[in-house]
Amino acid sequence: MLDAQSHEELEEGESLAFSLRASELEQEGYASIPLTMNGFQKLHFHFFQDVYPFAGQFRNVQLKKMDTLFCQFEYVNDYATNLFRQLDEEPPWDSLKKAAERLAYFKSELNMLHPFREGNGRTIRTFIYLYALEKGIIWQYEKMDKERYITAMIKAVTDTSILHEVFLETIDFSEV
Repeated sequence: MLDAQSHEELEEGESLAFSLRASELEQEGYASIPLTMNGFQKLHFHFFQDVYPFAGQFRNVQLKKMDTLFCQFEYVNDYATNLFRQLDEEPPWDSLKKAAERLAYFKSELNMLHPFREGNGRTIRTFIYLYALEKGIIWQYEKMDKERYITAMIKAVTDTSILHEVFLETIDFSEV
């Protein structure tokens, strides 16, 4: 486990550990991560196992960021079960417009679920990237305008239209 003595050391250590683990997973080809609730937890564990003793475990505390109150911790498992059932039952997408709409929906729902104490954003982003790939869509999230993306995520609590636009600008059909 990371032995950070300050918040800054924790952030630096977390960033380094995440980068190393993400690179490791990318080299392996992500094949070991099923696109299920359990796979989502495995993904979080993989990324943050060197940093947090709770890596891969759904939270048991309430979380709030600015004015956004995330899913009550008592309901995280039920909310996650329902959401991952929707992901599993999602029909194929026949257009980029439909893909962007559904990716914005799932991204915002996973964000409101916010199932982990730390590391939600990176885990959700990677999961959505992999999910899109499975649906035949490549998400080039590195091309997003960071400020616009943050604004879109904040507004997605009640309106996913900006997030939908962000996806539309950064997705394409994959050439598999």
